[in-house]
Amino acid sequence: MHARQIIQRLLGQECPSIHAKRRACLAQIVQAAARAGLGVVRIGKQLRSQTSLRHRIKCCDRLLSNPHLAKERVQIYRAMSQRLLQSRQYVQVAVDWSEIRADGSAQLLRAAAIIEGRAFTLYEEVHPQERLAASLVHKCFMKTLKTILPAHCRAIIITDAGFRATWFKTLNQLGFGWVGRIRNRDLVCQQNGNDWFGCKSLYSRATAKARDLGYFFHVRSNPVDCRLVLYKSKSKGRHCLTKSGQPARAHHSKKNSAAQCEPWLLAVSPALAQLRADDIIKIYSGRMQIEQTFRDLKNAKWGMALRHSQTTSLLRLAALLLIGALLTYALWLIGLAARAAGYEVHYGSHPKAGSCLSIFSLAMHWVDDYRRPRLSPSAIKYAFIELVSMVRTWEFEG
Repeated sequence: MHARQIIQRLLGQECPSIHAKRRACLAQIVQAAARAGLGVVRIGKQLRSQTSLRHRIKCCDRLLSNPHLAKERVQIYRAMSQRLLQSRQYVQVAVDWSEIRADGSAQLLRAAAIIEGRAFTLYEEVHPQERLAASLVHKCFMKTLKTILPAHCRAIIITDAGFRATWFKTLNQLGFGWVGRIRNRDLVCQQNGNDWFGCKSLYSRATAKARDLGYFFHVRSNPVDCRLVLYKSKSKGRHCLTKSGQPARAHHSKKNSAAQCEPWLLAVSPALAQLRADDIIKIYSGRMQIEQTFRDLKNAKWGMALRHSQTTSLLRLAALLLIGALLTYALWLIGLAARAAGYEVHYGSHPKAGSCLSIFSLAMHWVDDYRRPRLSPSAIKYAFIELVSMVRTWEFEG
């Protein structure tokens, strides 16, 4: 059972209100995207049809511009999220921005559940450059995300230092717990004090053991209550070297190096008072998984090659992202089922080298090797059960 059958079953069971022809067309295009990536012409070439190439490309082109599909996007994301999180009471969700066009004209805002190895996209939106990090965009996005998550599921939102006090207040209003990083010139003040000082002055207190610094106000112009947790991991000995083996001295390299040497100063929602400092560090350590999903989406060699798409319309980009999200869902199930069936890909001379492949990459290899369905429905069913069990959570009494 490959991507087309998996998506047809998902949409047929969870989204019966979508027109049957549109469900079938979407599933067929997801199947083609598994080999072609997220490009209209490439998808058209991979579509299995007796029609001419021109008609196959036009079929994909019409679907991307379909106004009905645009209205049904949230319903489809909800279907995937409800299936994945149906048995979870708590879930960790990373939220971040990423540009999806080289000129920065289109920006992607994505929320992804943290699971073992990779994050799983729950919802995403495309916005123009001028709306990047806008408070209204954040508020509308999180309201939609709240309708997508199961009613019983309590989410902990994880963000980097690009999300500030206004974002935290929005999450408080919507009832989300949150963990975010504080950096640069942000000011903080102890709740039992009156003096505001730069957050960097706390860095000297960082150790390899997470420290709970107590409750603070964050940002003097728009104070928000939070608990601060400080942590600095041991150096991993990584260095950016030039081709001649010398340390890189470019401005960009030095800037990244300085950022990586900084400790983590994390602002934590008061609603998460039950969590210890070590627990907060474990939760935040999963944030980088969302960066891996961005690479899976844009990388031309190992991912879905969205960066090579010539699409400029935000509506069509949103449709391509929906196809990519459905494809990711299918590839997770295919990869887990293939691994359970003993499928392996070995690189190098050592047989154990194959174990370094992610489930996503393993599924891509399987799709290339087996163009016809070879996985039984029961294998896909057990793969889905395993996927649900991989969702990272933290059980505590609220």
